[in-house]
Formats: sequence, C-alpha cells, structure tokens
Amino acid sequence: MSAPLHVINFSTTASAASLLDFVRPDMDAVEARMNAEVGSDVRAISDLTCSLLQAGGKRLRPAMVALAARSWQANASRERIAMVGAAVEFVHMATLVHDDVVDRTSMRRGRPTANAIFGNGTAVLSGDYLLARAMRLLAIDGDLRIIRSVSEITIAMSEGEVMEIAATGVPDLPLAVYFEILRKKTAVFVEGCCRAGSILAGANDEVSDALAQYGFGLGMAFQIADDLLDYNGEPSLTGKPVGSDLKDGRATMPWLIAMQEATAAERKCLLAAFGNSTLDDDGVQDVVDTLASHDAFNRTRETAREYVEKAHAALSMLPYTPARECLEALTDYVVQRSG
Repeated sequence: MSAPLHVINFSTTASAASLLDFVRPDMDAVEARMNAEVGSDVRAISDLTCSLLQAGGKRLRPAMVALAARSWQANASRERIAMVGAAVEFVHMATLVHDDVVDRTSMRRGRPTANAIFGNGTAVLSGDYLLARAMRLLAIDGDLRIIRSVSEITIAMSEGEVMEIAATGVPDLPLAVYFEILRKKTAVFVEGCCRAGSILAGANDEVSDALAQYGFGLGMAFQIADDLLDYNGEPSLTGKPVGSDLKDGRATMPWLIAMQEATAAERKCLLAAFGNSTLDDDGVQDVVDTLASHDAFNRTRETAREYVEKAHAALSMLPYTPARECLEALTDYVVQRSG
C-alpha cells in the first residue's frame, strides 16, 4: 500500500469546521439544496424551517455522506452528495425539533427553540414536513439502497428516543440498555450516513460495510464523549449548563459507573441529586467529585477511545486520500473536543 498523502495538516485541537474544510464545496451544495427545498405556501412552516436553517450547525451528518463518498471515489457526484446530504440533515433537524417538544426545551445553543417561538403544534408538524422533504429528496435520487438505509436510520432513532424517555428517571439503568439507546439514537445514524455515501460513490459491499463500521464506531464514541461533556464540558461550547443530564434524570455512563461502586452514603447523596431540577452548582460539583473519585470520567473516556480505535481500524482497507485523512482526524476530534 502506498504512503499516506500528507496534504492536510490537522492538529488534535482542530475544530469540527476545520476538519470539514476538505468537503466545504460539498457542504455549500448541501446548504443550497436545503434552502431550495424548505419553501412552503404555509407561512408558519416556511418561517420555522428557515429559522432552523439560519441557526446553522456543524452539518456533521451530510459531511459524513460526503467524506465517505470521496474516500472511495474522489469524483463522486456533488449533486447526489447534496441531495442525500440534505435529506439526512432534514431527518436530523426534524428529530431535534421533536426532541425539543418532548423535552420542553426552550433554548438550544443560545437560541430559542422552534417550539418556544412557534408553539408545540406547529413545531411537531413542521418536523413532519422536514421528514417528508427528506423522503422526497431520496425519491428523486432514486437509489433504493440509500432509501432503505435512511429509512432504517429513522426507525432506529425513533426507537432510541422512546427507549430514552422510558429510561428517564431510572438511576440504576443497566449499562447494556444505555449502550443500546446510544446505538439507536446516534451510532446507527452516522453508520447509515457513511453507508449512503459509499453507495452513491459506487463502492463494493466490502468497502461499504467498512465505512459503515467506521460510522458506527465514530457515532458511539461521539455520544459517549457528549455524555462525558455534560459533567466536565465548557458550557459556552456545549450550549448547556454542567449537569443538565443529571438534573433531567438521565443516567449516562459516568453516572452508572459510580452508582455500581458507590458506598451507601454516596448512593444516598447521588440519588438525592438525580432528577433534581433545582440542584445548585455546589450540588452538581458534589456529584462530579463523587464520580471522579470512582474514576468514572477516565473510564468513560477510555470506552469512547475503544470505539474510536475500532472506527480507525475499519478505514484500513481504504486507499490513502485526503478524505480518508479527514475521517481519521475526526476520530481524534471526537474524544478530545470540549464542546
């Protein structure tokens, strides 16, 4: 195998935006396609969807479609990447809108949520509208394998969301259930985006499976790291205060590790804090200190690294290209990001 193409100089502190500069033209095409699709004769739908687009975002999911495609075929169709990329981002946006309604969230990353501005009913139905737009784009593209992949993504995410609701308020959730929620909510989505990208690039089944495995590992690592950031992230970067999951009664990996090993006195204090929406900063810090005393944060980070290593290994069969280097750099970013 030939030597790597050292054409991109990534640092371990690079931002998601800088890591995606390689596919910036593809992302611009995705953005243009999305803007062209969200118009509606119904003013409320048009206003809400335009507001969502203006809020921006990392666009990581369409970026995974683009990177997976270009890691196999450098000249993959930008038009198809934009079509499929816009579709998966619409699915993502729809789920965020629905999540905010379910969670009664009024702010997301410093901006009022759609439900806070337009009301729950309009938000839910506009989320449905985005899902319909996504299906329309996939139908225009016409590849049944991609349609099937995105359909399976949507099914798994819906199941994961319901599982998460059922798990809310359960302080001693089995780790196996926690991982299954992560798999359905996040990892399957990233896996499906990578598979869709490989399909539109004409990759064979072996390569498509490898890129899907990469996406799964990256997705699991990303969500585990995200749960870690709830306890030790920078609020100005994460967009939410430290301890949000704790106050909402969501048992994540650092919490579950500590709960398995806590003394009776520690469990009493932890349970008093769990799901307590009025918990103050000192109370959150007490929980953080208890979790740290059981090495819960380092052990959680190590689990994320294990998934990252699996993702990295899955890329071994791909040729060395700038797109592959981007995919490899993303694995480092996932476990080292601060927001």
